[in-house]
Amino acid sequence: MTRIIAFFNQKGGTAKTTSTLNAGAALAERGKRVLLIDLDPQASLTMAVGVDVAALDQSVYDLLLEPDLTIAELIVPTTLRDIQLVPSHPDLAAAELELINVPERERQLDYRLRAADLSAYDYVLIDAPPALNILSVNILVATGELVIPIEPHPLSLMVLRRLFETITRVKRLNPRLTLHGFLPTKVHANSRLAADMIETLREQFPDLALLPAIPLSVKSAESAAELTSILEYMPRSTVSAAYRQVAEWIETHAPAELATAARSDAR
Repeated sequence: MTRIIAFFNQKGGTAKTTSTLNAGAALAERGKRVLLIDLDPQASLTMAVGVDVAALDQSVYDLLLEPDLTIAELIVPTTLRDIQLVPSHPDLAAAELELINVPERERQLDYRLRAADLSAYDYVLIDAPPALNILSVNILVATGELVIPIEPHPLSLMVLRRLFETITRVKRLNPRLTLHGFLPTKVHANSRLAADMIETLREQFPDLALLPAIPLSVKSAESAAELTSILEYMPRSTVSAAYRQVAEWIETHAPAELATAARSDAR
């Protein structure tokens, strides 16, 4: 079964794009087939995997606004081994206004994903925009699983209330949505601030998981500039090791209904 996972946080600077890219690379390294979907108008993920945004004829913007367009028509190769992409484009910023008069505008991504044959992929990973808008709601309605990248900063905790209010409302439209928990990013090993934030997350959200923390490193940005993942750029780095742990965590923490189905298939 194809698992659809969004890396989601309305706050900017939480390493959503970096985490989508490198978690995807780590899953591919484990032999999994991965499709990335870039839903951020900044198109950072699209550019980071070697796609020339200016040369694109179509992007996820067209997917949301043209009902007859399929995901298969948009998939492009990337510089990452065994990973493909549904690219973004700055035009996507206009989708907020253009979707206003579209019936069931919050379900457009969900409809396209449900209509697509995703059997060629084990994982679909979605990079979300740093906002709570119609694009974000489309992601929450369409995705099966949610991971919240969060950096060790006081503002990171302050914006969580609105995020969880949105998730609660959207779960009425998407009851299958599973919120795994938090992915701490940009974590300095000796930072008291990071340790305090992680402890606060444990105390305030005891039912949510804490995924393996991603160390602070400029090498992640360098790898994106080289149009590759940190796993290929510096395979023995602590950041690469952390994303491998994240991939292992994801594989071993499928939602209950998926795990049940897998056991049934095995029998």
